[in-house]
Amino acid sequence: MAGTWQRARIMITVKTYPELSTKYHETSCVAGIRLDLGAPRHVRLFPVPFRLLQEANQFAKYSIIEVDVQPHNRDRRPESVRPNLDTLHVVARIPSSDGWKQRYAHIEPLVAPSL
Repeated sequence: MAGTWQRARIMITVKTYPELSTKYHETSCVAGIRLDLGAPRHVRLFPVPFRLLQEANQFAKYSIIEVDVQPHNRDRRPESVRPNLDTLHVVARIPSSDGWKQRYAHIEPLVAPSL
């Protein structure tokens, strides 16, 4: 059973190559860092039929997006959420200038000596 929708602000860090899907036509797994919960957290968005999104919503890596999400009912990993793609909005793109300083500010709190 799915949970309630919650607005999330996410910096995209990973986009997988699209795969064919019987249920979703094609889909990609997208990962990023959730920025709206105080301390940053890893997040996995699935499914995302990236090439089927409206062009204005086809985000690049290191984009900040806002989208409504809920826990994924088929994936028990706490970082996995199902996005409501009708609510997706690209807010900004964080540049790589200044030695990735702006990007690293979001990534650094999640750096660990070992996974």
